[in-house]
Amino acid sequence: MLKNVWQILILVVAISFLALLQFSFVSSLPNPFRQINLLLIILVFILFFLDFRVASISALVAGFWLDVMSFNFFGFYIIIFFICLLLAEWILKNWLTNRSFYSLLVIMVSTTFFYNILAAAVLYIFSTDYTVFFLWQKNFWLTVAYQSIWSFLLALILFNLAALISKRIKPSFLEKKSFM
Repeated sequence: MLKNVWQILILVVAISFLALLQFSFVSSLPNPFRQINLLLIILVFILFFLDFRVASISALVAGFWLDVMSFNFFGFYIIIFFICLLLAEWILKNWLTNRSFYSLLVIMVSTTFFYNILAAAVLYIFSTDYTVFFLWQKNFWLTVAYQSIWSFLLALILFNLAALISKRIKPSFLEKKSFM
């Protein structure tokens, strides 16, 4: 019991630190680098390698900190992160048969794309400026492209680090079979 409490406490502190890092440091970087969505990448990584319960706790903590510090309505990031985790879990359970590098890339890029669509749609609904729909804006598609590229690259790095640490993780779903 005490071990579980310590694990949850360490998770809460680590995700809180990453949320503060995302809001204070990553968002102040120059344009291509400010599009790194560190929290979404970590949440999908936690979902992929651990489970939905741990990812949900992480989404709640990360969303709370981003909601406290952002100018959006409170609950915006909690709702967006949780819906993205539900989509990623659904894709993982219903479409992907194994937990390979390719599965992580599919989940990472699709969740990043869905996150951007969902966040922009919610902000558009609650906006007072309806002059240009967000799908027709060049900036929206640049953000999606940059975040997808960063998600792809960080998934590549994190998956290979996890493969080095753990022998359970396979780099691909293809297995070598000898015919002899």
